Amino acid sequence: MPETSKLDLRIKHFTRIEGEYRTEIKRAQADIRRDPDRKKKYERAIKKAQKKIDKLLPKVRRLRELRTRRA
Repeated sequence: MPETSKLDLRIKHFTRIEGEYRTEIKRAQADIRRDPDRKKKYERAIKKAQKKIDKLLPKVRRLRELRTRRA
């Protein structure tokens, strides 16, 4: 399997994970609107997902740079 294909698969994998975290954030934000009494719980979930996204984005960026250099 060529190196660029491997990079593409890893990028696709990480962006899929990022999308799942973003969905969690949107769901928690919607739950805050529906149930404001449990706002702290949902804010913690948002903060947790955002931290995971922040850790993931540099990896995706680095992989995209590698792909453009090798293409």
